[in-house]
Amino acid sequence: MENVNSKYPLHTLFFEVTSRCNALCDHCGSRCTASKKNELTADTFKKVLDNVAKNWGTKAIMLNITGGEPLMRKDLFEIAAYADQLGFKWGLVTNGMLITDDVIAKMKETHMSTITISLDGMKKTHEEFRHVPGSFDKIVTAIEKLKNSNFVEHIQVTFIATKNNISELPEVYRFLSNLGIDSLRISGIDPIGRAKENERLMLNQEDYYFLFDFMKKHSASPLPVVWSCTHYFGNTENTVDPTGKKFKCFTGIQVASVLSNGDIFGCPNIPRRKELIQGNVLKDDFCEVWKNKFEFYRNPNRTKAKQCENCEYWKHCKGDSFHTFDFETKTPQFCYKKIFEKESGKEKAKEVTCETILKQLVQKNGRMQYYTVEPSQEETAKTVIFTPQATKELQGIFHYGERHPSNLYEQQTALVGNKLGSVFLVKYVFPSILYNRAGNMATMDEFCMKQIMDEVSIINENVTKSDVTYQDEYGEVQFLGFAHSHPGDTALRFSIHDTENHQEFVKQFGEFLSIVLNPQKKKIVCFAGEACEQTKLILLTK
Repeated sequence: MENVNSKYPLHTLFFEVTSRCNALCDHCGSRCTASKKNELTADTFKKVLDNVAKNWGTKAIMLNITGGEPLMRKDLFEIAAYADQLGFKWGLVTNGMLITDDVIAKMKETHMSTITISLDGMKKTHEEFRHVPGSFDKIVTAIEKLKNSNFVEHIQVTFIATKNNISELPEVYRFLSNLGIDSLRISGIDPIGRAKENERLMLNQEDYYFLFDFMKKHSASPLPVVWSCTHYFGNTENTVDPTGKKFKCFTGIQVASVLSNGDIFGCPNIPRRKELIQGNVLKDDFCEVWKNKFEFYRNPNRTKAKQCENCEYWKHCKGDSFHTFDFETKTPQFCYKKIFEKESGKEKAKEVTCETILKQLVQKNGRMQYYTVEPSQEETAKTVIFTPQATKELQGIFHYGERHPSNLYEQQTALVGNKLGSVFLVKYVFPSILYNRAGNMATMDEFCMKQIMDEVSIINENVTKSDVTYQDEYGEVQFLGFAHSHPGDTALRFSIHDTENHQEFVKQFGEFLSIVLNPQKKKIVCFAGEACEQTKLILLTK
């Protein structure tokens, strides 16, 4: 039977089978606790399934079982088995802490097709956010077992981005990639439920730009990143917003739920207000309620506030998400204009002078020695500064000042740091893999470049955990260029091959540095830009 319930076909049905939970999450919109309160019986949920199957069939409707923590309910798989028997495709939303071998066997027996498991950071961060010590390892073990069981169509992990965990997202992504899950779903924390008392966790404009860039960066990666149905972020008639889609809130239009006490509702995330409850399955026919009620949900002006009356974005935004609408003040708690009103793109980085950088480095490292290489010809506007840590790494890798067996062949290192106006600040130096290295010749390929970019990502993931000498206000570091050696008696100048390589990298990365050094003779020179202009080079040492 087709799902032909007027112009509002039900696509997603949530069963909130319990409001109980074994965690106490800082963001919980439902304020779930461990107490049992007015839970429907399994038979009542079965009657709703019978009703839906009889009226609209089962093929076009996805059943999502959620909570609270649904696995706290002992008869959960009785409900799931019945849904499966009727032909419903069903999935589970869980915190993953109660998944055991026995639970996985029941999931397989009842043909669970999807599972969504929460992971909000690496071990310490996740467990502090969820207030359950030891939960991280249990969740990881559960994901590994589900993956090995090989019956789940889609294993998804959800990540709630907050001020406390957003910097860990790249590390979480790398970790999950190794687990072989099917997708990572990202949501920003919203001021609903328990999160209202945790305003320190809310995201600002800079945080959202970080998330948008992260999604773009991984748009073609093996582990897909998807964005939740959260907010309007600025799409126009012909473009999608930075998350890759156009905004629309489908609660009460394509999405409904039966709450643990029987209330017929929209999305389980919206405020549990009396005027939003459309009936109760203990006394009302669910399908009749869906067909004949939900008028407020389906009103196109349902979240129109006074501040929206003359807004140029109203046509696309429609007052934003239902779950963050303040029904007391009749205003959206999240507004695109308020957060992104400065400009739609990122603000340009401020110009930082060479003198400012040097003063900051002195404050961190104390008195230092300066080894300066001035351009041999006309003066350049560009300056390259190596921190003492980067200088130490550079000289160590190349065995600077020695005739060392390994430095008598060409070597290459990657230079990583910040581009700050006309100043390059090199903060990290690490060896670059070369697949061919002999005499005064060295070659690399795409694999070598991938290793470099992976290392840059790892640095950015870990810089907040590092010594303070590596931390500053300049943001994420980037790949700036290469240093390579011309060993022995090879001339310290750019060859035709060096120039061609440099110009290709300029096309790929924009600004690009190429440093050539002869470690035996302690000579070094730096070039930048498409024209390979020599720059001023300052090597700092303690």
